[in-house]
Amino acid sequence: MRVSTSTCIHERALWSSELVYTCRDSIETCANAGYRVLDMNFASYSRGTLPMTQPNWEHWVNEIKEHAENLGVEWMQGHAHFYRWTKASPEEKVWHEELIRRSIIGAGILGVKWLVIHPGTVYDETWYSREKSLQANLEAYQRYAELASRYGVGIAIENMFEGQGYRRFGVSADDLLELYERLNDPKTFGICWDTGHAHIQKINQYQALRKIGRRLTALHIADNKGEKDDHVAPYFGTIEWEPIMRALKEIEYQGDFTFEIHNFTAGLAPGLHEKVVRFSYELGEFMLTLGDNGR
Repeated sequence: MRVSTSTCIHERALWSSELVYTCRDSIETCANAGYRVLDMNFASYSRGTLPMTQPNWEHWVNEIKEHAENLGVEWMQGHAHFYRWTKASPEEKVWHEELIRRSIIGAGILGVKWLVIHPGTVYDETWYSREKSLQANLEAYQRYAELASRYGVGIAIENMFEGQGYRRFGVSADDLLELYERLNDPKTFGICWDTGHAHIQKINQYQALRKIGRRLTALHIADNKGEKDDHVAPYFGTIEWEPIMRALKEIEYQGDFTFEIHNFTAGLAPGLHEKVVRFSYELGEFMLTLGDNGR
């Protein structure tokens, strides 16, 4: 494993609702902190009038690729645009799906090996329908796979979390594994495990990771206190990390150890960002020793 982080680690400051730093800024700050492999968060730049929404979006992605190469940075993971199926009108869904299409193509341009795409949820006249959700996801991921295969991109299906009063497909390891097996294309599909999502659901993460095994191709490493998706660094929440690191070693996980901890820096003053991003890299290097020691 290598220590990696999402570009979202260096985007906002002082809880601004707008991006304070550009993607180029994030790549530079992460490279200066020691990171040599990153996760491209296309979702951050697929809202409002940000670069992935613009007609020249491919030019922008190529500029990002050149900038990263000049800094000696490569891309292992990416995060596609995402949206809630149930909250989008038919017209809005067309645009959202276009942004996912652009994420896949952008991942191919950068050389991303695994692009994380969220599963969706279907509700029927009674409430949540697992059967209809599974079928809708099969159709969506098969559609994504046709494009991803042309660009040499793998698709990682991420575990979700639920809130009070609503259900979601993809929360359990069993949901992910059934979808993965039904897709029946191990060269194109894998599984992304989000530690923060699993902690909210009170999942035994050691056992879940053991069940997923070698089908695990990507990680979103983040901590919280078991109530909200805080996206803070490990040991700043209540996750027990040693069993997770042990499980990753036991299943011989081949991907990177990728932080998704944007709220760890989002509230900081700009002058603190570089120091904290550097700390996150050192924290990641320490955590890899937990797996090496088998503790």
